[in-house]
Amino acid sequence: MNYANPQDLILAFGEQELIQLTDRDNVPPAVVDTFRVEGAIDAAQGVVDGYVSQRYALPISGCDDWRGGAEKVAPPLLRRLTVDIARYYLYDDLAPEHEVYRRYKSSEKDLERIADGSLLLSCPLGDSPGTLIAGQGDLETRYCFSPRQVTDADLKGFA
Repeated sequence: MNYANPQDLILAFGEQELIQLTDRDNVPPAVVDTFRVEGAIDAAQGVVDGYVSQRYALPISGCDDWRGGAEKVAPPLLRRLTVDIARYYLYDDLAPEHEVYRRYKSSEKDLERIADGSLLLSCPLGDSPGTLIAGQGDLETRYCFSPRQVTDADLKGFA
């Protein structure tokens, strides 16, 4: 499942910004280079999958389309994270105080929280976005693994 597409970046950040970031053939820049945008999205999705796969089985099944479509769509959080990271990848050089850099670092923190289980994915209509990996909080903790336990009676007579 793709978490984002070039149109998502255009809706989030405006066509003019993407034209300036991607069109290297025309002077002045005139069109969005969808090949570069898709490359940035693919790279961003790889990063997102790396974190998400620590908590959810891939591929993510997705959410029912709350806009009325029949297909499954990416959870809104994954779409936002992918768009923010892809935008960061389209920039050549950023200062740490730049908005794009700050959004990228915020996305990184959210992905870390998803990986450690403190932030879970959700869908607007309440369905499940994916399958949690077995063993992630659904098992009981066992304090004794050996059938033989050492008790005070067993230690009687030892100094």
